Amino acid sequence: MINPVALKYKFLYNSLIYLNKNNKKTKQYQEEGFRILSSKVDRLPSQIAFRPKFIKQSSCIKIFDKLYLFISKANLKKPIEERFDALFHEIGHWLHFQNMPKLEERKKIWEQADIDKIKNDVSDYAVTADDGKEFVAEVFKGLVKGKIYDDYIMTLYKKFNGPAVKK
Repeated sequence: MINPVALKYKFLYNSLIYLNKNNKKTKQYQEEGFRILSSKVDRLPSQIAFRPKFIKQSSCIKIFDKLYLFISKANLKKPIEERFDALFHEIGHWLHFQNMPKLEERKKIWEQADIDKIKNDVSDYAVTADDGKEFVAEVFKGLVKGKIYDDYIMTLYKKFNGPAVKK
């Protein structure tokens, strides 16, 4: 049986890959971002689908066993210190989706989390989901950028099976 949602994302992803296959700016962005990430993680996706810049949101979506990574072209023009933030965040999701605890377990862990501490130490965005997945992606981004978190944040990150980041 064909799933229409899975088909939609596969078509969208492949279309965006095709449309940007000869785009020097997106190729350079991916190469630079992956160069940074390759020294920090063991695995990276082979491709990124770049959305038009008027679609500001980047995302990583898991449909069954497929992962689709979308980055907005709006990130290409950001200042260097934040240019790869969306990429790092979405790669955090991409890696986490491959080793993520079940939803019920994540929700139980999140119920015990100190939301105010997370907002203060990680980001406001880290607490936007009630299952810890945005927390993991935000901590991952911070770790890739060299941020050091205290034991509380790192213990929580490990409970969620946050992806390992090399120093």
